[in-house]
Amino acid sequence: MPNSLKIYLSSIPGQQFSQETIQSPLLEGIRCNTAVPTPSLKVKILKNFQGVIFPIKGWVDLKTRELRITKEAKAPYDYLELNHNIEVNTPTPMYYNEGKNVVIVKQVFDGNKLIIKPPDNYTGKEIINFGKGASVNIPDNSLKIEGYLTQNDIEYIEAANHIGLHNYLLSFVESIEDINELLKLDPNANIIAKIESKKGLEFVLNDFEQVKNSVRLLVARADLYIELDRPHEILKALRLIIEKDPNAIAASRILESFINLERIPRCADFTDLGFLLEIGYKTLLLGDDLCQNEEVLLSALGFLNLMNTQI
Repeated sequence: MPNSLKIYLSSIPGQQFSQETIQSPLLEGIRCNTAVPTPSLKVKILKNFQGVIFPIKGWVDLKTRELRITKEAKAPYDYLELNHNIEVNTPTPMYYNEGKNVVIVKQVFDGNKLIIKPPDNYTGKEIINFGKGASVNIPDNSLKIEGYLTQNDIEYIEAANHIGLHNYLLSFVESIEDINELLKLDPNANIIAKIESKKGLEFVLNDFEQVKNSVRLLVARADLYIELDRPHEILKALRLIIEKDPNAIAASRILESFINLERIPRCADFTDLGFLLEIGYKTLLLGDDLCQNEEVLLSALGFLNLMNTQI
């Protein structure tokens, strides 16, 4: 069926898209990534966001219990400070750099401060830099994260309410209580629930039925892949989510050969998208890395338009 594939884009505060991008027949929505630090007032950020993407529908991406570093640190000399208090059995692995690297959490103190051990191949000469705002994953079954919405999330919800914007991507949804926490602050919220953890999959399996008429699912493959016990479990997770919500969105790790500026898309990109389409996904969210270079983004949209003819 022509034009059955739909696309969401990612943007950061202050980013603009050309009319060529905005007018893509595939485009259904654009998310504003609220994890990016900015000195601007959040009302101003969201007003500008809506202005530059008009007439496309905008979505505010709340980061909730996603673990992030709150200040720059250099390991092994500094401790790491997180945006949430946590409890976890130590020692335990902690993944960073989109899961490409790992260190060991030796101790947690004062709730949100981590003492880490470098990897076994550390020579004592390298310094591991953790930037402010960097996300990390601690995929330990004993992990407990205190709180859900952050102060930054709450400020964005207040700003969105102020300008009449009620569309949200809600990160790390793991229970109906998470959804209700947003609805208490914005009863008119339109919610896309991002599934990024094992507890999130349990919510999909056991409780999503209760909210399926008002909440849409999104599988955030990057975090979910890291959080799972075994890599191959991502295939079962993808099938579960689309079975529970035939309108679900697939996100993360999409068209990575375009991000790497490769001349010809990898076969893996074709087959990855082919698998997603085959099991029922018809909406994709493209990530920040792909969307920040508009020349690359337009190439990717052209590729997706061709893929669309094969559906």
